[in-house]
Amino acid sequence: METELAALQGRRHGQGPGDTPRWAALVVLAALGTAVTETTNPGIVARITQKGLDYARQQGVATLQRELEKIEIPSFSGSFKIKYLGKGEYNFYSLVIREVQLPSSQIRLLPNEGLALSVTDANVKISGKWKARKNFIKTSGNFALSVQGVSISAGLKLSCDPATGHSTVTCSSCSNHIDSIRVHVSGGHLGWLIQLFHKKIESSLQKALNSKICEVVTKSVSSKLEPFFQTMPVTAKIDKVAGIDYSLLAPPTATTETLDGQLKGEFFSLAHRSPPPFAPPALALPMDHDHMVYLGISDYFFNTAGLVYQQAGVLNLTLKDDMIPKKSKFHLTTKFFGTLIPQVAKMFPNMSMQFLIRVSSPPHLTVSPAGLACTPDLEAQAFAVLPNSSLAPLFLLGMSTNASVEVGAVSDRLVGELSLDKLLLELKHSDIGPFSVELLQAVMNYIVPTTVLPKVNERLQKGYPLPLPTDVQLFNLVLQSYQRMFSTTEVAIGAGAVGTPAAEGWSHCSWQARGAPFSRRPLQLLTQRPLQTSLNSGLEMT
Repeated sequence: METELAALQGRRHGQGPGDTPRWAALVVLAALGTAVTETTNPGIVARITQKGLDYARQQGVATLQRELEKIEIPSFSGSFKIKYLGKGEYNFYSLVIREVQLPSSQIRLLPNEGLALSVTDANVKISGKWKARKNFIKTSGNFALSVQGVSISAGLKLSCDPATGHSTVTCSSCSNHIDSIRVHVSGGHLGWLIQLFHKKIESSLQKALNSKICEVVTKSVSSKLEPFFQTMPVTAKIDKVAGIDYSLLAPPTATTETLDGQLKGEFFSLAHRSPPPFAPPALALPMDHDHMVYLGISDYFFNTAGLVYQQAGVLNLTLKDDMIPKKSKFHLTTKFFGTLIPQVAKMFPNMSMQFLIRVSSPPHLTVSPAGLACTPDLEAQAFAVLPNSSLAPLFLLGMSTNASVEVGAVSDRLVGELSLDKLLLELKHSDIGPFSVELLQAVMNYIVPTTVLPKVNERLQKGYPLPLPTDVQLFNLVLQSYQRMFSTTEVAIGAGAVGTPAAEGWSHCSWQARGAPFSRRPLQLLTQRPLQTSLNSGLEMT
């Protein structure tokens, strides 16, 4: 739920005129996909349905309409000859398109190729000026032109650049047809003569327009849509430690109902990138077409994150006494711990203590219909702080627990919140002699949830970027957890359609307010009974 994200975000306010990013965004989502290969499974699966294409059509046709209105029609001239009156000349110039109406349009999937755009029954209104000359007589006036029954058919081929992993789009075909043109000439002494030759004039104008329409369509794809594709990041820098690889693995594959796709979906170390020692599982999104866009996120995505951060040695936290709430009855001093383990106070009287809490092995997260869970292996090394500020090791505890993960989304970022069950302690090593770890059970059950866990969740709530195009916002989001994967649905730009409830038996959530802060409450994925949260002015659960 990725060129670097920071660079992409820096360009968000520098988009060109019009709403090109709005309709291009869903087409980009459509291209975020590949056919399944025999050797490489994805970490993220993307799908766009006909419902999503219909939304893209609304945005795309609006952009196409504006581009057609910008067509520059060249001036043209000709001559006329009437028996007894002789020969004359006319010139039509300053032609301006006043209005373009595209009442009927469609985007449909072309299996194994891409997308087909069609526009029918379009109308165009043009105005301009004319002038004519017969011998020494000169006259001029205005004209109005009505173009009716315009149809456009274009094919969009979606692919990817294997060298960069970028998605690409080209206009593979284009054709257009005009049913009729009617011209009305007004003003001037010879206007009635011009009107006599309206068929010739209309034919010339029709030829001029026919040569321009597909030129505009092809140019719009190459100058607006394709450059927008190139701004899509294939990697997203998260912090000083890690990035996410969202590159495409192969060209997209279209069926009659969906455009499914696969992204690498893998965290990697910025210092030394190397492949993880485990492979992504085979994933398949459920055959559901109720929403516009689906993103299936594998447990592989999360587990590569745990691997990278654990190997970088950043999954640790040093606890000091000033981090413990003052009102707490527990304190990190040898005096307090001496009440539990007498040899601590005896060997190191009246000294401060520190705990180094670290993850001893890469955390492994599992996704199931019941939600997201992991069993982190933790260690807590206790130290006494000597008068010279050096540290004297006291003992090393092993801590195991079951953790559940609540997942949500804010704007274009995936966010989470971790909760822990009761800790199970093990004495791995002692520098002060043997003692029972049960004596420390209550202390660690207090310290870890109140001091360590908030630090972890503070980072998780900053979130990780989803592989979404520029200006795409999550709206009416539904999260569903499956075996080894969970999916997000109803991704939209601006006002999206209302999402439908998930199937009975699956956990699901729906955001009713775009941009609602995660701090109010994360989306819940930890129950097998249907659970729905509604974020508007407050929080309601049923």
